[in-house]
Amino acid sequence: GPPSAAAASDSPPPLDPAQREAVAAESKRLGTEVHRLFNSGRYADALSVAEQQLRLLGESYGHNHHEYATAMNNVATLYQALGRYGEAEPLLEQASKIQQRTLGHDHPHTVASLSNLATVYEAMGQSERAKAMQSLVAQMKRTWEEKQRKRK
Repeated sequence: GPPSAAAASDSPPPLDPAQREAVAAESKRLGTEVHRLFNSGRYADALSVAEQQLRLLGESYGHNHHEYATAMNNVATLYQALGRYGEAEPLLEQASKIQQRTLGHDHPHTVASLSNLATVYEAMGQSERAKAMQSLVAQMKRTWEEKQRKRK
C-alpha cells in the first residue's frame, strides 16, 4: 500500500559507510548519464534517468536531504527543457525549501533553484513573480559574496 505520511516525513535509517558509498556511486553514474543524454538533446530519456536518481536519493537519504533537493532541481530543469513548466514549478519550490533548511537561504544551490523558479515564472507569463524572484536572487548572491569575503 502507499507509505504512511509518518514514514514519508521521517528520514530513513542511516546508511552504513559501504551503503553510503554504493548510493553515492550509483547517484554519480545516473547523474553522468543524465548529462550525457541532456547534452545530446534526448531530454525525455534524460528525464527518466533523473527521476530514477531522485527516487534512489529519496529512498536512501530521505526527503529532507540536500542531495535529494539537488536531484529534484535536476528533474525540474528537464521539465523546463521539455516545456513542462507547470510540473517544474512545485519541484523547484520544494527543492528550494529543503535547501534553505539544510544549506542556508543564500547558498549557491538554493539560489540556483530560485533562479530556475524565476525562469519558470517568466515562461508561464507570470512576469511580476519572475521579477520579484530575480531581485531576491540578486540580493542573495550579494549576501553570499559578502560572507565569502568576510571569511577570507
